Amino acid sequence: EGLVENAAAQGERLLAGLREVAAVHPAVADVRGLGLMCASEFTDADGRPAPETAAWVRQQAEERDLLLLTCGAYGNVVRMIPPLVVTGEQVDRALEVWAEAVAAATVPSKD
Repeated sequence: EGLVENAAAQGERLLAGLREVAAVHPAVADVRGLGLMCASEFTDADGRPAPETAAWVRQQAEERDLLLLTCGAYGNVVRMIPPLVVTGEQVDRALEVWAEAVAAATVPSKD
C-alpha cells in the first residue's frame, strides 16, 4: 500500500539526483520527469542530439547492473523508470550507478 505516495516521494528523489548529475555534465541537456518516470536528454557541444552518447551511457549503466532504455525521436534520451515499490536506498544506488555511467561516457564541465 502507499504506492502513489511512494512513487511521488521517490520520484522527487530520483529527479533531484538526476539534476545533480546533469549540473556537472554538460552533455546532459535536459532532465525531466513525472513521478517515477524520468529521463535525461543528451546533446553534443553544439546542442545537437547525441544518440551515441545516450547509447554509451546506457551501456555503461548496464555493465553496472542498472537497466535503462534509450528513446526519443533521435534516440538521445535515456529513461529511468523504476517500479512503484522502489525504496529510497534503491533510488540512491541507481543514482550512484547513473553518475558513474555518465562520467564514464561524457566529459564533466570545468566549472
